[in-house]
Amino acid sequence: MSDTKQLEQGRQIRETILAEAQAEADAILAKGKAEAEAILEAARQKAQKETEKTMALYAIEAEKAKSKELSAADMQAKKQVLAKKQQLIEEVMQEAKEKLHSLSGTEYKVVLIGMLDQAQVAEGAELIFSEQDKEAFGADIASRGYTISEETRELDGGFVVKQGDIEYNYSFSSILTVEKELLEQTAAQILFF
Repeated sequence: MSDTKQLEQGRQIRETILAEAQAEADAILAKGKAEAEAILEAARQKAQKETEKTMALYAIEAEKAKSKELSAADMQAKKQVLAKKQQLIEEVMQEAKEKLHSLSGTEYKVVLIGMLDQAQVAEGAELIFSEQDKEAFGADIASRGYTISEETRELDGGFVVKQGDIEYNYSFSSILTVEKELLEQTAAQILFF
């Protein structure tokens, strides 16, 4: 065989080897690219899921913070409303006290008798008045069948019912205090429950 033929055969073998090597390298490269693309896609999907998860957590935390702020603002508003209602209740109670103290003798007597009728004073109970009220209305009230005590008290209006050792205070200040507490409790229940 001639040298030229051998050279030609060598060149063909080399080209075949190179072509096969190139084809194998291309196949490896394509496989590597495909694997790299698959890894990148998996990483993108994982990053997307993590981002969504983080955003969901942020949204939950933001909602909690918002809810907390709204709750605090709502509580503050309720406290302010309650304070205003308490102020108004105080003003109404003061006005009621002033009206009770400004009643004429006849109007005051009608109020006392109305209070006695509502108190449903038990038989045998004594009524204790202020010295002034006892002198002014004692006889009229006794004529209605009530027992007037010899004892007097410093009362701002109204009376005390004494039944043995038990006393029921129907003085104006006592009644207004009880009513004020009931109104304040009602206002607080409406606002906070």
